[in-house]
Amino acid sequence: MVLESSVSPSVAYPSVEPEAADLLITSIGNASPRAASVLSQALELPVETVVDALYRAPARLLANLPAADATRLAALIGTLGVEASVAPAGAALARAPTMDLAAELIDLDAADAVAAILGRFLGMEPAAALDLLLTPPGVILGAVTEPTVRALETALPPGAVRLTASRPDQARFALFASDLSHLQASVLRQRLPAGADVSAGGSATVFDLSRGEADALWRRLKAPEQVRIVDQAFLRFTLDLVAAPPQAAAALEALAGVPAEDFDLLRDALPVPIEAGVAFADLEGRLAAYAEAGLTVRAELETFSHQALDILSAPAAVLAEVGLSGVAPLATGLMPLPRARLLRHRLEAAGAEVLFSELRA
Repeated sequence: MVLESSVSPSVAYPSVEPEAADLLITSIGNASPRAASVLSQALELPVETVVDALYRAPARLLANLPAADATRLAALIGTLGVEASVAPAGAALARAPTMDLAAELIDLDAADAVAAILGRFLGMEPAAALDLLLTPPGVILGAVTEPTVRALETALPPGAVRLTASRPDQARFALFASDLSHLQASVLRQRLPAGADVSAGGSATVFDLSRGEADALWRRLKAPEQVRIVDQAFLRFTLDLVAAPPQAAAALEALAGVPAEDFDLLRDALPVPIEAGVAFADLEGRLAAYAEAGLTVRAELETFSHQALDILSAPAAVLAEVGLSGVAPLATGLMPLPRARLLRHRLEAAGAEVLFSELRA
């Protein structure tokens, strides 16, 4: 038996075009940098295009696909840990502003866990990631968007790291110069605030520069080895108590957490540090609070401080484990302050007796 169609072959029906859609990346999520290579190969896209979409999400990865295909691809991409979505083809997509990201290790006990997570996120070995973290000002990512910052924040152990994100187009910058020639000093002197000058050794610091002003000075000074420009959001300061009236014990306890019963001992040892890691944005307010309480405090930039350690006692095996040779007592060379803090913590956790050396820079 032959079944015949009841539809006359002479009748034509219009074809229905599938609905078009765009495939969007909304966040790198918990994916590793390897996802960029996988997507680049699978979708036949330049890896630079994929990296841009992952770290600067939200971004349009593919445009004008059949909606069903876009939905299927979004689900497949999700298996890599990347967050993707589908939008109507051609829908307006405002690119988010980019920011630079710096990090500080707060929980020293979590250093290894942080290094492993950060290394996976950045696509490098944990040791290299930890080295990046411990090298001030600790900038770990550049030109990324808010979803990337949030993804890293979610991945890290709670409270282990302090992240600071800053938009270069809105930031203010500080310029640190040293060993400038007479001509270079003359150029910089034109930009110094009233009362400030270049030292006899050719050193000076200029705060509150726009990105354009900082770049212009960099070009004019022509001294890449002698000039460093840093986003002020990434600077940290130590506050030293210089003088305190006898009646200020309660105020100091309220402001810095120094127990009132230790106040007299502290006054005998002035000057002493009472706060560390104070952000530039908080500095003026903290200094004003101490001044209002009658306490004399000075701010010292700690971001680029170097510190040595005096190891009074430690088993040789413990020293070898942290990469030190010799036998205690011994002194280390100068190292960036975050690195010195972590090394001291690890040595003390292993039973060593360690002090911060008088040698610092």
